[in-house]
Amino acid sequence: MKTFFNRFRLFVVAMVLLALSGVAQAQVAIPGTKVQYTFPSKWKYLSTQTVDANTTQFLYFYNAKTIASKGDTTLPFLRIVVRKNYTAPIYDFVFERYNREPYQSLSDYTQGLGLPKSGGMGYIGAYTNLKDKKDYQFRMVYFKVQNTIVEFRLETTRATYPLMEKEFESILKSLKF
Repeated sequence: MKTFFNRFRLFVVAMVLLALSGVAQAQVAIPGTKVQYTFPSKWKYLSTQTVDANTTQFLYFYNAKTIASKGDTTLPFLRIVVRKNYTAPIYDFVFERYNREPYQSLSDYTQGLGLPKSGGMGYIGAYTNLKDKKDYQFRMVYFKVQNTIVEFRLETTRATYPLMEKEFESILKSLKF
């Protein structure tokens, strides 16, 4: 009987550790940093792209259901750009990215949601894609960890943004620096 209880106890401990490891797998580390965030199960990995020797881009999309609002459908996405060996100020990187993909800043901040205590830059922004003639809105944060800069962008169409805003905020709130 004692052997049975010892085996049962080991089984229970193993199941608890397995459950905890499942929770731990929800935490994703941003490559090149010790920064982690909780990756919700409704999001799926799409691709990793090497932009240049120092820059990598990771793409994810919202896989629950295609979001539909006011006749608009879209798959919201998350893009994480990681640039190693970046020694310039964060503002230079933000300006460089803005020049590549201009947008309208609806609000901006340097402390708070999705940013480390040391600061960074955050935006809620919008732009119109002339190819598909859709208006897009996004939450974007930039922060620097040592000599690695990270751009974290969550985006969907303007019509579906209100449906995704809480989801975007929860992902940014989960960032651990």
